Amino acid sequence: MDKILFLLMILLALPLFAQEYDEISEFHRLLIFNAKNEIMVAKIKNTDYWVTPGLYSKNKALTNNNLYKLAANYGLTVTQPKLRGKFILNNNKGLVSNRTFFKVNVSGGDLKKPNNIEELNWLPLNDALKVITFPHINMLIKQIMDYPDVVWGGTVLRYKENNTLKSKMTTDFYPLNTNSD
Repeated sequence: MDKILFLLMILLALPLFAQEYDEISEFHRLLIFNAKNEIMVAKIKNTDYWVTPGLYSKNKALTNNNLYKLAANYGLTVTQPKLRGKFILNNNKGLVSNRTFFKVNVSGGDLKKPNNIEELNWLPLNDALKVITFPHINMLIKQIMDYPDVVWGGTVLRYKENNTLKSKMTTDFYPLNTNSD
């Protein structure tokens, strides 16, 4: 009951955050798995950043079509995206971002690098978590994959300490549902 009340408070507070920060950004991350159950990681061109594919959305109306297009940018066709997490990401400058995570499996296509990507790798999950640059992404992926039949929520603070990227949960993970789809 407390988790439901907390979730309602967050949902009611989001319009207040949006007024304060003009617009809360929406970022959608796609966890793409191949037939060997390896996850795709991508190195962003001209950086040292390794991530999983994702896209910003200018409006809150995300459709599966956007996620299919994201996969197609990598030359892949994928199964229907399954929502696995809805998170709030804060940074120490007070900026707020909504982050959603979707899981898909490759169903066809030939892997290719989009223009903004320098390198692509398929890795077992534990190896991918060692390569991905951002601790908050790792934290969220690990929770999602440790409990794959749950859609998770939570709030994460992303920050730097002594020039090292760090993250911590400011609202512990909580289940949004326990359905497998």
